[in-house]
Amino acid sequence: MLTKRSDFERNVGKKVKFQGKISDIMWQHFTIKTGEHPYMKYIDVNETFQIVVYSKQEITCKTNIELTGELIKVGNKGNDPRYKIHDEFFEYQLIADSWKCI
Repeated sequence: MLTKRSDFERNVGKKVKFQGKISDIMWQHFTIKTGEHPYMKYIDVNETFQIVVYSKQEITCKTNIELTGELIKVGNKGNDPRYKIHDEFFEYQLIADSWKCI
């Protein structure tokens, strides 16, 4: 179970499980298109950071949620001339296999 931000870096590309809550405030994030996972939610993790989660069905939990899926890293490429910022920037996101309200 991932509980802190440092756990995420060690688990990119792996199947992970963590808990959070659907956010009331959406921070600005990179987003991607995922054909089989068309629904997107912003999830607050431990009230310290937020992660974008893509799912096959709409996540409707009103309370906390437990998510399982593949952790990915989304961001810009440091020297890509299409971006104004040339420093590499990324964030962690989840392609959810399953979720449940807890």
